[in-house]
Amino acid sequence: MVDITFDRERCVKCGLCVKTCAMGHLRMTEDGPSADGRGGCMGCLQCAAVCPRQAVLANGSAAVVPRPEDPLEALVMARRSVRHFKPEAPDRALIEWALQRAGYAPSGKNRHANRWTVVYGRERTEAVRQRALRHCRETGEAPELVRFAEKGLDLLTCGAPVILLGWSPDDCLNPCVDTAIAMELADLLLVSRGVGTCWGGYLRQITGHCPELKAMLGIPEGCSMQCCLMAGWPDGARFPNLPARPAPDIFWALDGDN
Repeated sequence: MVDITFDRERCVKCGLCVKTCAMGHLRMTEDGPSADGRGGCMGCLQCAAVCPRQAVLANGSAAVVPRPEDPLEALVMARRSVRHFKPEAPDRALIEWALQRAGYAPSGKNRHANRWTVVYGRERTEAVRQRALRHCRETGEAPELVRFAEKGLDLLTCGAPVILLGWSPDDCLNPCVDTAIAMELADLLLVSRGVGTCWGGYLRQITGHCPELKAMLGIPEGCSMQCCLMAGWPDGARFPNLPARPAPDIFWALDGDN
């Protein structure tokens, strides 16, 4: 939990932080944005990344860091989870290019067992969302998704016109790790071309428990979805800032140590 506050001297009450918050944790008041805790903060600091005046504070301190000069480092640090998409899907050739290049990701014993399903077009992705929500209503799984949907918040697909699904045979060597590495490579390649992305943990979870949805997504028996990525052209605000991240927790096993 991150304590989000605002520098009122910097804040111009543009409301971008409120619109960007996926959890509904922020709301606009007469005095400007406020964190009221209704949705719970997950500490992503998207609000800080989008603020044009760097007015967002995290635990009382500046929530952004300088942008590095190295282009690869900057790409990695600038990649944000986009949750507002334009309805038009990126060209299929661009998606295919990213997935082809994802074949260069490392793979256990060079097996490259990961496979792909691309749900393409807003009508198709909405059909997937509705089937997943029906599963939640029927089984009680992830009830928060139903509550958010009733409030007009889509945490399943975020209205994306494209969903990339990475799946693999259950008996392959490194099903989860290999597919996730390849998907992240495709993710960064798409971001480098201006496409917005967001990883979809809920859809991956629900697909594993709903055979009808699994079949709808073209995943055969004996295989499981390993990861899910929503993609599309970002709609609305850009992210001029790089949010801060906690220092890594590293244990060094050094020569000479017992």
